[in-house]
Amino acid sequence: MTDSESPYYRSGYTAKSLYLNAQSIGLSAADRIQIQGKIGLIHSIFQRIINITVLENRLISLVGQEVGQGPLNILVNIPYHINLLTIGIKKGDLVTRVSESIVVGENVIVISTKWTELWEPKRKFQARLLPLKTIMSNIKIMRDVALASDHLSGLGELIPFTHISGLKDSKAEKLGSVSHLAFPHISSMLKAIKSGHSHDITQITKKLVGLGPGLTPAADDMLLGLMISMLYISENFNETSIDVKKINKDIVSVISGRTTIISEEFLREASVGKVNEVVASLMENLLTSRQRELENSVRKILDLGGTSGTDTVFGVILGSHLMLIDIYYNSNKIAKKEFCFY
Repeated sequence: MTDSESPYYRSGYTAKSLYLNAQSIGLSAADRIQIQGKIGLIHSIFQRIINITVLENRLISLVGQEVGQGPLNILVNIPYHINLLTIGIKKGDLVTRVSESIVVGENVIVISTKWTELWEPKRKFQARLLPLKTIMSNIKIMRDVALASDHLSGLGELIPFTHISGLKDSKAEKLGSVSHLAFPHISSMLKAIKSGHSHDITQITKKLVGLGPGLTPAADDMLLGLMISMLYISENFNETSIDVKKINKDIVSVISGRTTIISEEFLREASVGKVNEVVASLMENLLTSRQRELENSVRKILDLGGTSGTDTVFGVILGSHLMLIDIYYNSNKIAKKEFCFY
């Protein structure tokens, strides 16, 4: 069936409402739809996603099942033949809460939330944590899978320069414009995080955030991967001297108005450990799983739109290296030379 043949397609005439069910809802999204009446306005529409701005310029998203769960996502059983771009809703349309339903536009879509399950990512894995040296080997596996892929655009072209102490010198290499601009600031950010200097972290963030094209610019995706990897590792190991919560707070303290609203929201959520399930799954497998499960997780995130997946993996590699070397030093379990894998 084509979209134009669908009973829900609207083109100059009134169609029947599309009645759907919300299957799961992220923690942040649940908090933002509690009020009755106006929830917000449609910010943007894609084939399988409707982004909605709510109070205080925050965001929630109505998404198809294939998009996956996330802190801002309301996972809806949208039929696969339905293209949300063609059913008669538009940017600026009102979204309301009526009893246990979400109504989009003039009753174009009515979504029941009666049986919706609350979703949040797993973050504590102490009972299943791999040995530190195995996790370090997993970082190398993640790096190798990324390097073997066809996704080394954006900041992904900096992945070959990652190593245990940060980033190797890239002066002799020809880099894309975004990577060329970002490289020195990323190197400075890693040093600032090690030293814990809030002023340096915020000033460097101002130079990075919003750098790159798209709804989630490349440097933002890198920062997301950096923050979430540091936070997940710090929450599962006690032997770190890096104050990750403070660093993440410093990073997001200066992002307002410097990037897209979607990227701002993703960064704020990631700073406190809330990410989409594909990123959460990558971190879980990095810390708890063997090669095959980890490789699958890396490939899934690399397949994200544009360069977002590669940029996020780049940030995860940087943050994981940073945290694990700190943990090794603080726990006195292994000398640096024993885990210089590349």
